[in-house]
Order: sequence, then C-alpha cells, then structure tokens
Amino acid sequence: MADAVQQIDQMVAKATKAAAAFRNFTQEQVDKVLAAMDVASVANEVKLGEMAVAETGIGRADHKAIKNHLGAHIVYEWQKDKKSVGVIEEKDGVKYIAEPFGVVAAATPTTNPTSTTEFKSIIALKGRNVVIFAFHPRAQKCSAEAARIMLEAAVSAGAPADCIQWIDEPSIEATNALFKHPGVNLVIATGGGAMVKSAYSSGHPAIGVGPGNTPVFISKSANLSVAVNNVIASKTFDNGTICSSDQSMIFDDKAIGEKAVKLMVERGAYLVNADEKAKLETVMFDKERGVPAMAIVGKSPQVIAKLAGFEIPADAKLLLVPLSTIGPEDWFSHEKLSPVLGYIAFSSTDEAISAAKNQLLWGGAGHTAVVHAQDDAVLEKFAMEIPANRLLLNQPAVHGSVGLIYNQLPPSLTLGCGTSGGNYLSNNINYKDLLNIKQVAKRIVDYERDE
Repeated sequence: MADAVQQIDQMVAKATKAAAAFRNFTQEQVDKVLAAMDVASVANEVKLGEMAVAETGIGRADHKAIKNHLGAHIVYEWQKDKKSVGVIEEKDGVKYIAEPFGVVAAATPTTNPTSTTEFKSIIALKGRNVVIFAFHPRAQKCSAEAARIMLEAAVSAGAPADCIQWIDEPSIEATNALFKHPGVNLVIATGGGAMVKSAYSSGHPAIGVGPGNTPVFISKSANLSVAVNNVIASKTFDNGTICSSDQSMIFDDKAIGEKAVKLMVERGAYLVNADEKAKLETVMFDKERGVPAMAIVGKSPQVIAKLAGFEIPADAKLLLVPLSTIGPEDWFSHEKLSPVLGYIAFSSTDEAISAAKNQLLWGGAGHTAVVHAQDDAVLEKFAMEIPANRLLLNQPAVHGSVGLIYNQLPPSLTLGCGTSGGNYLSNNINYKDLLNIKQVAKRIVDYERDE
C-alpha cells in the first residue's frame, strides 16, 4: 500500500505541473494538440482493436476498431471547431469563460478499453485538463498502448510532458489512492458498479455511469422489417458489450411478436427452447452479484451455447430467448452484455410500455430505451413515461445511444444515467462536462437609479 501511495503521489505531482503549463495554452495550441492525437488514433485504430480482443477475449476486433474510430476520430470531428479556451460565448450581457478542472483521474472498463482510453484523453485535453488512468487489470496492456499513442502524439504537438499518465501495475490500492488523492480535481469512471461507487466516495466531484438493460418496444405500428434489422445490427455489435445494447424486445401484439421472431430466425437468430434456456441460465449469470458471468461477456453465440452444453449453427448471429416475464424472476430480462436477447409479447400498448418501464426501474434506470413505431401518439407516450435519458425513436440502440450516427446526440462512450441511475449527469458525456465555466455578468440596471 505504501508503494502504491508513493507512486500516485509522484504521478499527481507530475500531473499538477503539466496542468499548470497546459492552463496557459491558447485555443490554437490546444487545437494543434488534438489534431495530432486524432491522426495517431486513426492510424492505430485497427491495431488497438486487435490488441483489445487478444488481451481480454471480449468482443470482435473489427468492431473494436469501429469503437476506436468513434471514441477518437468522430469525437474529435464533433468538437474540433468548438471553443474550450477563454471566452467561449457571450450572450445577454453574460460572458462565459472556460477554465480547466486540472487533474482528472479516469477509470476504464474491460469491455471498451482502448476506445474509452482514447475518448477520455481527447475530451480531457480539449479542455486543457491532464489525465491519469487506472485501467481495468484484464485490459492493462492494450489500454496502456492506447494511452501511450495519445500521449506521444500530444507531446509531439507541444502538449506538456505527463499530460497523460497511467498506473503501470493495476491494483485496488493504487486506484483508491488515485481517486482519493487531494491533488485530483475530478474523477470520471466508466465501468462496473463497484468502480463507480469508488469514484463517488472519493471525496472529489465525480462523473459516473450506470447499467443499461435497454428495453426495445416494438409497436404494432412499427415497420417490422426495419425494426428487426435494427435490433440485429445493434445486439450483435461487438458481441453485445456496449452497455446500451438491446436486452429485451417487448411487443404490444402477440401476432406481431410471432412475425418478428420468425423474421429474426430467418435473418440469423437461433431460437432457444426451454431446455436450452435452463442450461444457459446456469452459465450466463453471477447470481450472487446480480451481473453477467465474465465467462460469457462479449463472447460469440456459439461459444456461449457450447459453455451451456449445446451446439448452434456456425452462422447464427445471436441467441433469442423467450421471456416468461419482465422482472427479476426471469434472469434473461437482466443485462446480459452478450449476443443473447430476450423477447416477450403483451396484448396492449399500455402493458408493453409498462413492462419496458419496469425493466429499466429494476435494472437500468436512466440509461437507454428504444421504441419502433410509426404512430406519433405511441412515440409521445413512450417518451413521456419511460425513465431513460436516451430515448431512441426508430433506430438501433447501440448506434443511436453513442450519438452522431442516427441522430445529433454528442458522440460519447460514457453515458450518464441521471439521478435515477445513481449519476448526477444524464447526458452523453463530452468535453463540456470537463470544463469549469465562469460567468461574468454585466450590470444592466442604470447607475443613475442608485444616486
């Protein structure tokens, strides 16, 4: 423990020095640094994707590369022309001046290790912050390589040395020492519940995330073929590892549900029977902790089925599991972080929306929900009643939630869940959330009135 504390002391001292130098950078200097980081990220996105899968065994390398592209290049493109230094806006007699927080401590997950490292580096440095990472131990090498690439690019463009650092030997002691260090100004944690709780108990301002457990409501008014394609594209992306991926399809008409299941099977889903569902349940969940078992997270449907003791076709894209209910009683309406998807049909829109609401309240409050419908009244009812902060209308859950693909949400790999999900921010976290904004307000009352 003493060694970990000493290591963190040294890292924070270097970061504090770097932050002091970085604070004096102009917008042009910051933009130059970010441009260099962008070039480096694009050049290495495929390599880092391959490294992430090789080290963690989670997901698909080709999809990890896409995540890297989104978390770095797309984020860079979105923010590159936006002001983050000095006066960023002047409106109604109020001048808004951006200042950095300073030293940011950041935790990253094993499911999206390299992309989250690049993403947090880019949004931190955009605001002239410096960052110290605590990587997930099972993704240490690939995450450190991503950080090294970002650091070298930044420094080559004039950024201070030590503007990006990371703990070389990961441990709970080192992470806790980092989070609680008095020289840290902000903690931003993307990962499991224990990590987020640690960030919130650090004594510093903290940005955290919550679990997903995304319900997908498919209305009888939906374009069913499009809805099915969207669900398949979303649920199979990187083997279901993004927290906003679809967890349950919920129908408001039993006949429509049957048609959708038939389409899913025709397009590559494997429909699980009752015996196979029971076998899957024994291997897919850590029931003591109430989370997916690590053995199945991000694995292919073939691997998961084999772990459960049965075989499925080599070309099957996902496992489709009938649900008995939406709630804790049926484990397959929990978050699964894998290409395994539950489904259930009800007899009315009210029942279906109530089920989607319940799924979020007990397993993913404040995160993401999807509705497929062509009836505006249904869309409006869903938006008003569902306790999610990303309500996606007629689009894939994963691709819609991360922003700037199917909509104009800020591109992000850290998705806030608001107070209902245990967070204080509810938006797609971006560089603006890492800025301290001073408000300089002019007096608008005539001086003569005081005389």
